[in-house]
Order: sequence, then structure tokens, then C-alpha cells
Amino acid sequence: MVVVTFKLHGNPGKQLEINQSVKGIAAKVKKLDGCIDTKVYQDVDDENIYFLVEEWENQLKLDDYMKTSLFSALIGIKGLLIKEPEIKFMNEN
Repeated sequence: MVVVTFKLHGNPGKQLEINQSVKGIAAKVKKLDGCIDTKVYQDVDDENIYFLVEEWENQLKLDDYMKTSLFSALIGIKGLLIKEPEIKFMNEN
């Protein structure tokens, strides 16, 4: 299993737009072949920081997803962010 985390630093005052965008994208990603789960979190100390966590069956399925318009849409919300999304990839041990 491969886990991907996206840390999103939102523009103040854009929480509703970010929340709707990320949750909408996550719901669609969850239906893709190879996606085990997606979850969206908001930082308890900073309401402008969001985390999207995705779990994938394997690297090949993740690679396929990263070529889709959904992945592009997620990266495309950077207009609502104050900096580029921080993306981390992890393997289950």
C-alpha cells in the first residue's frame, strides 16, 4: 500500500472554497480503481491548513491517478493557497 499526503496552506478567508473543492475531489478519487480510501482533515491549530490523505493499493495505481484530470484539479486549487501543496509519499511497513 502507498499513502500520499497533501498539506494545503489555504489563503485566509478561503476555507469554505478549499473545503468544498478538496472534499469534492476526494470523493471522486475514492471511486478510482486502486484507491483504498481518502480522508480530508483540517488542522486544529490553524484553520487555514488542510491535509488530504489518500491510500492506494500500489504504486502503479497511484501513478495512473497522477496522470488524471482529478490529480490536475487538486494541484489546480493552488489559486486558493498561499504556497504550493506539500506532497509526501509513504509505503506501509
